Amino acid sequence: MTDAPQHGAGPGDGPARAATPTGDPRVPGYRSDLLDSLVRVMGLWTSGDFLAAVAAREGIDLDTPAIVVLTVVWRQGPRRPSAIAEHLSTGPSNVSKILRRLDAAGLTERREDPDDARASRVHLTEAGASVARTFVAAGDALVDELLDGWSAQDRLAFTELMRRFEGASEAFLDRG
Repeated sequence: MTDAPQHGAGPGDGPARAATPTGDPRVPGYRSDLLDSLVRVMGLWTSGDFLAAVAAREGIDLDTPAIVVLTVVWRQGPRRPSAIAEHLSTGPSNVSKILRRLDAAGLTERREDPDDARASRVHLTEAGASVARTFVAAGDALVDELLDGWSAQDRLAFTELMRRFEGASEAFLDRG
């Protein structure tokens, strides 16, 4: 008998399987195949290598933190550097370095915060917005590529279930 984690032992997940051999990228310890897959997909899609590969396919020559900053500001609007640091789970000095590179490349600029003249907000320049739009469009195209061969019904069902799961996750966070 072994104390190795069992995969697939969650309710409705089918029969349990023995732990996978060394080198299997699945996360040990999860009983649910769904949670195991979700953690892996989130890890892949947020990894530096994955983001860099998506950017490189579009000719975007930026490091991963810079790509993340551009897309965050593009999606959420002008942000204080401290809010960007919180989003990236990093310190202000690291964000300052990223912003200096983006400012020097003409992709971002800092403007006075209308709510506090002592603070600034990061804005995208037109060039920065263009890079962010290109990157997001590349992500959309990649989803289409990865779902190639899926029926329209499967794509719709997958999207609806993901939105439902997203809503349940947001509700959990809102409950505090």
